[in-house]
Amino acid sequence: MKNLLVVLFVLCCTKLNAQNITPLTMEDKKVDAYLMARKPAKLLIQIKNLADESKKVDIGYTLVKLGTGFQSKKYTETDVNGVAEITLQDNLPYQQIWLQVGNYLYAGIYVNEGLTVTVDVQKLQGKEAYMIGDGIEYVGIDGELNTAMNEKVVFKQTERNNLFEQLSKLREVRKSYSEKTFSGKLDSIRAELAKMDNEFTKDHPNYRWAVQNETSSEFYGTVCLFYSLEAMPDQLFKEVSNHKPYFTSNEGSLYYRYLHSYTLSLPTKSGNNGIKGYLKQFDSLYTSEKSNILKLFLLPIFNEDFAKNYPSIINSIGTKWCKRIASNELVVATNTQIRIDSIFALGKKMKVSNIGTSLMKLPFGAELYQLDSVKSIEAFLISLKSKFANKALILDFWATWCAPCLSDLPFSKGLHEKNKDLAIEYIYVCTSSGSALSIWKKKVAELEIPGIHIYVEDKIVSQLKKALNAEGGFPTYVVIEANGKTSSKAISRMEMLDREGLKKVVGL
Repeated sequence: MKNLLVVLFVLCCTKLNAQNITPLTMEDKKVDAYLMARKPAKLLIQIKNLADESKKVDIGYTLVKLGTGFQSKKYTETDVNGVAEITLQDNLPYQQIWLQVGNYLYAGIYVNEGLTVTVDVQKLQGKEAYMIGDGIEYVGIDGELNTAMNEKVVFKQTERNNLFEQLSKLREVRKSYSEKTFSGKLDSIRAELAKMDNEFTKDHPNYRWAVQNETSSEFYGTVCLFYSLEAMPDQLFKEVSNHKPYFTSNEGSLYYRYLHSYTLSLPTKSGNNGIKGYLKQFDSLYTSEKSNILKLFLLPIFNEDFAKNYPSIINSIGTKWCKRIASNELVVATNTQIRIDSIFALGKKMKVSNIGTSLMKLPFGAELYQLDSVKSIEAFLISLKSKFANKALILDFWATWCAPCLSDLPFSKGLHEKNKDLAIEYIYVCTSSGSALSIWKKKVAELEIPGIHIYVEDKIVSQLKKALNAEGGFPTYVVIEANGKTSSKAISRMEMLDREGLKKVVGL
């Protein structure tokens, strides 16, 4: 009898565990109750066999998000035992995290309920692991999924990238084909991707749903980019709009982001291109669950007057977990604005100006600084504003490896040189990530761009962008008007501005 009870208990636990990990798409009605009931997931990182057992290891992790900010970069470190624990407060389904563990591992992981990443330094033999390999283990509730998905990344990676490159190139020539011929070319690429996925999942049949879903998210998201200001063919739109991602991943988030952009490019049925018109447009085209997710991507578009616009978006969302995200963004935006206002109110009274270590002044009017540490982000911003009192500031967050940044910098230079009479200071904030001080100096000298150039430790860049409500990739532009009012959305590209446009965005 006792043995029977043990068996029944094990079967019951197995059943409950199976229920917990049963995949639900992000648009499933059950996700609401599931996310609201569960505790935030935890990510545990364990490093074994360090040469110096007491050494702490730096960990960078970039969280994929929905709505405001595509990704959010954060930092932590292990304790002296080689352990780091991260709690995912966003509480999103299958949230993807781009993880950098010292010089030992770079991987894209998915955390839904719980994951432990173990790195055995001894087995790595001095090499950095990419996604998976000897010395890397993924265990816990989400362990097997991550093992499969990271193996998937390196499976025929070149061939897969080539297929998506072919897909992207179709965008340039779409209009030269008939609808039928173009559809056939899409189907051909999709068939090749499916063939590749089927080959991989022969050894991972339990995760066919995950592999195929991520491929579909990337495929349909890319297709959305093909159409702007014109409707997709009915059958194609049906396929695209019926897709339902499982993952808050690059592929899943970009699918919604690109579908959102496509929808906004269409004329609204009401003729109202304001926030009310867009909300009605989503509700008229999609299921309520998909519409509620897409509405999250309106937040960054209407954040200039967030106090007025965010409540309209929040009140239109019926899905609880989506409403929670939007409500949290309102709190963050409110607190950020209060903090920024207080910073610049203090800044007017301060005379000290310290924005980093002064390196050199170049003959074309560029001043170079290096910033490796700050007492606080608030103190740095106060110093920056104090140094250029009565001037509007344009902060250009860029990277030496960022092609869009490099293509836009010459336009910034042109604006600067043609409008020297305007009370504007140009602040170029270059991240240290993926670069070096010597490379940065050479690039600044090569471009001959006047203004204030600061080479900033990447951790500080992330903190600055967060403080200024400007999280995202590169380039990112933040305007700080002479009166202290800030905007992270006033400029999308310097290329788009002329003198009058420049004056308007900086409040002159």
